[in-house]
Amino acid sequence: MTLAETLLKQLENPALSRDERAQLQCQIAADFEHRGEYESARDALAELWQGVGERPALEGLAELTAAEVLLRVGSLSAWFGSVGQIVEAQEKAKDLITESITRFQAMGETTRVAAARSELGLCYRRAGSYDDARVVYQEALRELADGVEKELRAKILLRLVIVESLSGRYKDALRILTNETQFFEESANDFLKGKFHNELACALTSLGQAEHRPDYTDRAIIEYTAASHHFEQAGHTSYRASAENNLGFLLYTIGRYEEAHEHLNAARRLFADMQNQGRIAQVDETRARVLLAQGRLHPAESAIREAVRVLSKGDEHGLLAEARTTQGRILSRLGNFVESLSTLRRAADLAEEAGAVEDAGRALLSLMEEHTDRIIEDELLETYERAHNLLKETQDADTITRLRACAMRIISNRRAVLSQRRVRSLADFWANFDLNEKIHTYEARYVRQALIDGEGSVTRAARLLGLHHHATLAAMLDEAQGRHKDLAHLRTPPETRKQSIINRSSRRPGRPRSKARTINILCVEDYPPVADAVKETLEELGWAVELCGDGAEAMRKIESKARYHLLILDNQLPGKDGLELARRAQQLPHRRRTPIIMLSASDVERDALRAGVNAFLRKPQDIRRLTATVTRLLTKDLPGRSE
Repeated sequence: MTLAETLLKQLENPALSRDERAQLQCQIAADFEHRGEYESARDALAELWQGVGERPALEGLAELTAAEVLLRVGSLSAWFGSVGQIVEAQEKAKDLITESITRFQAMGETTRVAAARSELGLCYRRAGSYDDARVVYQEALRELADGVEKELRAKILLRLVIVESLSGRYKDALRILTNETQFFEESANDFLKGKFHNELACALTSLGQAEHRPDYTDRAIIEYTAASHHFEQAGHTSYRASAENNLGFLLYTIGRYEEAHEHLNAARRLFADMQNQGRIAQVDETRARVLLAQGRLHPAESAIREAVRVLSKGDEHGLLAEARTTQGRILSRLGNFVESLSTLRRAADLAEEAGAVEDAGRALLSLMEEHTDRIIEDELLETYERAHNLLKETQDADTITRLRACAMRIISNRRAVLSQRRVRSLADFWANFDLNEKIHTYEARYVRQALIDGEGSVTRAARLLGLHHHATLAAMLDEAQGRHKDLAHLRTPPETRKQSIINRSSRRPGRPRSKARTINILCVEDYPPVADAVKETLEELGWAVELCGDGAEAMRKIESKARYHLLILDNQLPGKDGLELARRAQQLPHRRRTPIIMLSASDVERDALRAGVNAFLRKPQDIRRLTATVTRLLTKDLPGRSE
């Protein structure tokens, strides 16, 4: 019989006071937490606590009991906030735990202060504030006297090790673990043993890569396997799943991709059984990296999009920044350069704001690696300087190598420019001088700058250059005969180009603009670059386009008496999804005959057609077909449909 089961029997005693019941409930919840049974822990506190982030009912409780209740509900709020990616859950949990620390300190309960600091540090770590977490853990260790509360001290040390590893301070992590090896080997606690082997494997993995030690990598595989075994013995499914995910990541780094997928599948199944959406998203982020390494770009994009969607709901900003960095790299390989740049910039800003400076630095490295030729020199230098400052404390060899490679690339590019400016004699200057060549070079400089400032859009670049029609610039960039074809790589592909995102060749010749302007289209799309591109391109054809980025607002517009000749719907929208909007339009007499196009990356084509959608286009590959599809639906006599 477990401790929790024993204590639950004691709760049946009707003679217990409210304070005594609360003490027992806290002990039961703590035991369930220790064994990874978080739902049971929450149920144990149901009489006192309404839910994540909510303040518990403390009336009638002694000061010590009240502090313990605050600690338990703060810890559980943080965990459930992470699992469900609940906004501000970590901040609310920190407030609850901090209040418990204040109360424990007032009573001189130093051991409980240390335990509460351990939970507070975990909140900071989840939010990506690694420096803050490190300080909190170090304070917690100072609270504990030598030789007492060994298991609590071990737990705090292991959490500190995780922070050191996440910060790239792998040698510090390994030093802590090495110093504590004997304690963990002698411990009878399978959970602590599993944590020890897992964190040792993490440190060995990183140092094996840094120091080119394949023996470290081989040992790390053994340590992860041992960790999984001990977690299974302890009955801790969540940590066992984490060990499987970590092992999958390690196998990915050494190129054993199929084995990596096997362990990631195992981790995902375990997290799915627990309905832990946050950890499933982390597994999906790892899977996206493996798929990217295999060159399977579209499955990688699908996996990372889902991971970012889930992580965006919560406030674990370090994890979200890491996922956005992976997403930015994948988008770049797919040719979605504008969106990739934006995603990588957001990843760096988000990580730095959260205090995850190494993650921010690595996002900037990815930005420079993917887009050196697509950003102006001043921004490139500023980006490098920022990355250098963020990564100056890193011990990760791969990160250092990448930083140096970026520096050398910048230096090489700058040296090439300077070599063209060397002072020469008049004879040398005019020797073999070719005016046409000089004009070509001068023109190329401004064409390149316009393409960069126009974010790859030929239309915008042409406007910046003062050209009357974008076709003039397009001809210059023609990869077969254009005089600036070497700059064609700066032009974003048609399916991702903002102003020419849709194939304009589908415009019907001779279409009378004055008549077309009476056509009103509602486009429901929450990603601004796509929404703006659809609007600008369709309006060039003479159609009026109204944008809406929220599903609930779109529902109100559809239900209104506003006149729309066609609806363009994304599926994944805040408020209401596109399928709901399509079904509702079918139910309304004045919308029943209005053509509907669903333009979405979601795999819902069959459901969309059942909901009454007339055409389903998949982003990004089908986006160039949008103009032709709109034209067809607006000119086709659809049975049973009207405006």
